[in-house]
Amino acid sequence: MPNDPTQVMYVWVDALSNYITALGYETGGELLDRYWTNNPQRVHVVGKDIIRFHVIYWPALLLSAGLPLPTTVNVHEFLMVDGERISKSRGNTVDPIELVGLYGNDALRYWLLREMPRTGDGNFSQDRLVSRFNEDLGNDLGNLVNRAVSMLHRYRGGVVPSIGADDARDATLREIADGIPSAIDDALAAFDFRRAIAAVWELVTAANRYVDDSKPWELAKAAKAGDDDANRRLDGVLADLIETIRLLSVHLTPFIPLGAAKIASQVGDEPGPVPVRTWTDALAGRTLPKAAPIFPRIESPEPVPA
Repeated sequence: MPNDPTQVMYVWVDALSNYITALGYETGGELLDRYWTNNPQRVHVVGKDIIRFHVIYWPALLLSAGLPLPTTVNVHEFLMVDGERISKSRGNTVDPIELVGLYGNDALRYWLLREMPRTGDGNFSQDRLVSRFNEDLGNDLGNLVNRAVSMLHRYRGGVVPSIGADDARDATLREIADGIPSAIDDALAAFDFRRAIAAVWELVTAANRYVDDSKPWELAKAAKAGDDDANRRLDGVLADLIETIRLLSVHLTPFIPLGAAKIASQVGDEPGPVPVRTWTDALAGRTLPKAAPIFPRIESPEPVPA
């Protein structure tokens, strides 16, 4: 203890008090007021092995000092590597900076968000990271963007048609799109990132199914033969796909910001500080750049220095 070398302090008393002493508790002031005393959201993010200290000891200390308690303690599980606890002695540590250097920021962010359960330990391996990147980002999302933009250039010279009148065949796609903002908000309020990004992926899956079901290539063939209904239908399908991609870029920005920006650039969109999260016709008449790879396939895992 300060000024009394015969006494010692329990480490958790010292560690927990750092939350407020770092804000100038002993002198008061703006930081303590802003981040603790009058902050409506005092959130701790802790591992499951230190719950006791944050929900029993720390509140007791705060109550004794007459200070407000944390509003939320968000407890996360452990991240395992190949089924084992991460340990220097086992030599199974993985440097996340090295992973980003090998596979990119989005690959690691996406794996952590998609694979880590809200309750239960996660299990990391490079094979799992590469597989998830290739299947979800490369195949499902990347191919969707590439197919839609390529077809727009092939059939409409890259100019986005206006979204037509509601068509029963498009109802499922738009219903899923309409439900995503609230689904993401609810999931994030519960700190469930996996559920939030799964809500976005419902739209990815639905859009790929929409391409297969609507068959734009057959509509284009019929339109070329003089079928006006097929021509109008083709306009609607292409417009719906481009708007879907715009929405995906908006919804994915908090999760994979670099990839989301690339997707936005493919549809000529630059989301503002308050992005539009609902179905619109804002891109109608815009000429889009030609399709370019968004998530190039990772061929095989590479050794990562610990």
